[in-house]
Amino acid sequence: MKSRFLSVLAMAGLGTAPVFAQDDSGTEQFISPVSDEAMFEGGGGYTSTDGEELYNTFCAGCHMPAGEGASGAGEYPPLSGNPRLEFAAYPITIIVNGQGGMPGLGHLLSDEQVLEVTSYIQSDLGNDYAPDGTLQMVADTRPVEEGEVLAEHEVEEENVDPDREDMAEDGGGNETGVVRHRIPNSNFPILLAAEIPADATLVYLSGTVPQVVNPDAAEGSPERYGDTTAQTVSTLASIEQKLASIGLDMADVVKMQVYLVSPEGADAMDFAGFMEGYVRFFGTETQPELPTRSVFEVAGLANPSWLVEIEVVAVRP
Repeated sequence: MKSRFLSVLAMAGLGTAPVFAQDDSGTEQFISPVSDEAMFEGGGGYTSTDGEELYNTFCAGCHMPAGEGASGAGEYPPLSGNPRLEFAAYPITIIVNGQGGMPGLGHLLSDEQVLEVTSYIQSDLGNDYAPDGTLQMVADTRPVEEGEVLAEHEVEEENVDPDREDMAEDGGGNETGVVRHRIPNSNFPILLAAEIPADATLVYLSGTVPQVVNPDAAEGSPERYGDTTAQTVSTLASIEQKLASIGLDMADVVKMQVYLVSPEGADAMDFAGFMEGYVRFFGTETQPELPTRSVFEVAGLANPSWLVEIEVVAVRP
């Protein structure tokens, strides 16, 4: 009989740490931290839909029952009084997909369960944030299954006239010929993919950084450039001006790479703050187009006060 070694994988943010059993082959299997009868129903997942109970089962072991956080095998930041929880998009993303050393719980919890534990940590544990998450938000955060992408693509192809020109108009009214594929069954404001015609010209814009928003603040101080949202807005506004100077606009952007630095005193990049600025420029009523996009957390940028740098690729007809 193979020997078994038990290792605890700390959930860097969520959990009575689940236990994984590992045999000689290195294969790990999840062992529920509570009884199978209480946790599972026919192997279908944890059945509770009570936010507090979900927190106590999956989160309290690392973040402590009152959300005060702890240090041990890793650093488990406090959830109590945590300003990052003001907007549900951030905790939902972490719960579903994980971050850093924390694995996601999306495969264990339903959309309703994710929403309930998110609402609990927003409105309890010393927090007084109005729960603003939705089931659709949770669904949109889940990774797209390959089969779903292929199925959506096949449906689109079946219903498309092969001679059809799927054109998008740029700000000047000229057709670019770009085909923009939305993420199936999702409202998340980025594209799944963008197809560029062979006769189009790609324009690569160098990395753009934040502008000074408070000239009265001391040089080198975070206040001089603002928080992540302010820096995102000023950076995108600068990109908009640069594109205009060469006869393009934000609707012509087809690819974006974003580099974010963790704000001073924070444990990770402020993705929610970035999104708050991003959605002012893309997917709006006046500018409905979206780009493909990647977001990276980096250790630092050329100026220690910068939290944001963005590169874009635009298409010219």
